[in-house]
Amino acid sequence: MKLNIYCLIMKIIIFNCIVYVDASEYKIWGPGLKPEIVMPARYFFIESIPNCDTNLLELIDLDIKIEGSKIDSNKPCRIWTNILNRNDGSYIVRYKLYEPCINVKIDIKVRGENIKGFPLTFKYIMFSEDCNCNIHNVSSFINNWECGETQTQIKEDLHLFKGIDFGKIRKRIVSTYDNPGAVSLCNYVIKNNLIYRKCYGQHVGFKMFMDNILLSLTRKVLLPDFEMFVNLGDWPLVKDTNEIFPIFSWCGSKDSFDIVMPTYDITESTLESMGRVMLDMLSVQGNVRDKWENRHPKIFWRGRDSSRERLKLIEIIWANFQTCVFLRFF
Repeated sequence: MKLNIYCLIMKIIIFNCIVYVDASEYKIWGPGLKPEIVMPARYFFIESIPNCDTNLLELIDLDIKIEGSKIDSNKPCRIWTNILNRNDGSYIVRYKLYEPCINVKIDIKVRGENIKGFPLTFKYIMFSEDCNCNIHNVSSFINNWECGETQTQIKEDLHLFKGIDFGKIRKRIVSTYDNPGAVSLCNYVIKNNLIYRKCYGQHVGFKMFMDNILLSLTRKVLLPDFEMFVNLGDWPLVKDTNEIFPIFSWCGSKDSFDIVMPTYDITESTLESMGRVMLDMLSVQGNVRDKWENRHPKIFWRGRDSSRERLKLIEIIWANFQTCVFLRFF
């Protein structure tokens, strides 16, 4: 045993830690390995189980092919594959289907050897994002996507609103926030998995972000009938503690009662990943050039000019010109 450890140490010293691991020593997981999950861009992770260096697996070592056939012929269907190097010994493999495909095969090799369990072939049809092929059971949808436990913030935001009757409060919500130049608000009703909306205010262009996420969901799952109000602005709306209304917003604060959702730019980048948007929650992980210990101790912070935190940051900058620089006004 001591001799084996000694030999391993000598290999690390002499060969600069290039100790090749067996092709079976990899962890591969993610929703992209579940054909029933329809996403704008499917993805899964590959992580090496190294014995000395967390960056042992190099991109040049990987050979990944994802291919399938059109359902009406034996011709190859359109699939775009993208590999993201996280520079920590792990990779994100993304692939986008542009049409329904059958017999999709995922083949992964490391240094010419197949990883255990691959190639993996799915015999039935895999659908693209624009497919209207919803699951009729919401619970099955949530289980397939492995959504996990409900986030604490969602529970906290919703606990004030129980037994809502929009028939009684709908007009009061509209009249309370009747300020067309400053407030933009949309009333959504989902009925029989169809989306209806009416918007109030002069600047309602941002409704497209809420439209897109609802349209994407209704293509994937049969939603229950429900109604909601969505704030399209940058500031929280619900601040009057005498009458609190259930309004969904992309922003919140400690002194407001809005029900907070993921911000619209994150929603758009997710829906348009591997499409017209190139920067999203996964692709940024492939833009890491340096290890944390090699980075400069500086921070770049971006925020809208209507953000309270951004305005506070400006005050700090004016008081500390020696250590802070404000790069750009917009």
